[in-house]
Amino acid sequence: MNGADLVANWINEQGLKKIFTFPGGTIAPIYDALVRKGVEIICTRHEQGAGYAALAIARLTRKPQVVMVTSGPGVTNLITVVADAFFDSTPLIAITGQVGTGDLLSGRKVRQTGFQQVDTVALMKPVAKAVFQPRSASELPAILLEAFALTTDGRFGPVVIDLPMNVQNEIASEETITRINQQQNNSGDKADVEQKIKQAADLIASAKRPVFFTGQGLFLADAVESFRQIAELRSIPVVNSILGLGSMPTDNELALGFIGHTGNQYAALAVNQADLVIAVGVRLDVRQTGSLPEKFLQNGTLIRIDVDNTEIEYSRVAMDLAICSDAKDVLDKLLNILKEKPISDLQAWHNQIREWKVKFPLEVESHEDVIKPQQIITAVDRLSASKAALVCTGVGSHQQWAARHFTYDYPSRVLLTSGGHGAMGYDLPSAIGAQLERPNDLVICFVGDGSFQINIQELQTIIDLHTPIKIFVLDNQRLAMVSQFQNHNWGADPTTGNKSNPDFAKVAEAYGIKAWTLRKQEEIDDVVRAALAYEGPVLVHCVIASEENVVPMLLAGQTLDKMWPY
Repeated sequence: MNGADLVANWINEQGLKKIFTFPGGTIAPIYDALVRKGVEIICTRHEQGAGYAALAIARLTRKPQVVMVTSGPGVTNLITVVADAFFDSTPLIAITGQVGTGDLLSGRKVRQTGFQQVDTVALMKPVAKAVFQPRSASELPAILLEAFALTTDGRFGPVVIDLPMNVQNEIASEETITRINQQQNNSGDKADVEQKIKQAADLIASAKRPVFFTGQGLFLADAVESFRQIAELRSIPVVNSILGLGSMPTDNELALGFIGHTGNQYAALAVNQADLVIAVGVRLDVRQTGSLPEKFLQNGTLIRIDVDNTEIEYSRVAMDLAICSDAKDVLDKLLNILKEKPISDLQAWHNQIREWKVKFPLEVESHEDVIKPQQIITAVDRLSASKAALVCTGVGSHQQWAARHFTYDYPSRVLLTSGGHGAMGYDLPSAIGAQLERPNDLVICFVGDGSFQINIQELQTIIDLHTPIKIFVLDNQRLAMVSQFQNHNWGADPTTGNKSNPDFAKVAEAYGIKAWTLRKQEEIDDVVRAALAYEGPVLVHCVIASEENVVPMLLAGQTLDKMWPY
């Protein structure tokens, strides 16, 4: 077998029925091999479209998916997706085409030696768990074995395999493998972890104002059931990062929503005033803690549970107890210990949180002549409440409103969005991947007018694949998050305010997608109901209030208990 056959065989042996790609010459040999193995090749309209569709499936299944692109611009267009997978801990195999080994730079101090050649290894190393560049077909079997294992070893993430053309066409023989780069996560000493779990149980049992703070790591560890049992057993309120929403059903009394830059003030107050915060699978980055990490907790104790020892070693927030281990293993053991401990009376703590909820509600002021974006999202939520739903967003104000005003309950009602990398254009392609993975679920795409136009070309992929995605474009003719930032700091919003847009309903219809334009409040329920009931893909162009901002907001120099404008 040649190198292309080895790759196709391995993909097939992993049980992957499909791969995602945007085509090019230096990856073409593998396409032929995949066809012969019966693996479906899904071709999107851009490399980002292919990558984000694969990421959505990987997020939902917690198993690595494959995206393939050609060399040069194919690689550079895919870097955003690989970075997204790296920062949000998503298992992904990126297979990139490359010029033949004879045309690699190999230390030659010229800019380029082959057509569409870039130094993939150098470009991808900072945003991948590992990058491999085999120089012969014989290296491929062991590289493929290691690459797939690395994506889910420790903290999940992407691995890149850069394949020169001659390696794809070469017949394999026995040789030695050279690893280009590898980053590993090593969990803590077993005895040390066991002792720390016991300490954590004692702290939880004695706390008077405890709070759970969960991130996506809880989902990746498949630890939701144990976590919910502990939270409900001990009546511990729960806050989340955006990617952790749904760890506790958001209509559960214990669920307070997400905290940080655009989170809920009452959730932020609960963390700030807690005497114990148990952070599970969450990075505690600046968007979550604010710019004053030393004031994240006023007088509380922080327990941090994370599989990535580097996150603990370089934690921005001072920790009182750090447990470097798999979250499911830790929470399973915590649950067993806590079942034997007396239940604390937390009524005073819950009463305080209820007071904050009354004082700092997420209110939406209604104006008869304009539609507020929150009204669209709450209507979609209410009218889809009985259904399993996958919500995909881009990045911007609409992302924050979708996080605040939709009801999540993992794994039946899930939010898929770009967290750490914050990449606009995540929306449509991730919705495609989500619908392919769960064809019987409702897939909803909330997207702003700015983010929508990053990968708008994937409307054709939606038609090609017959994916019945429900798209709600929240059009305020602004790049509103940045506009809000500019206006607040400088009193003007050059480049981001007063953006002109096409008629998105007509654009959708040009692709063959059923579309509505929504301009009046009294039409919201009827249009949303019709869109959700329609059997095929739909787009609703929602013309919303242009001046609507995301408030409250945690600004630089503010502590969690004093979000602007309070």
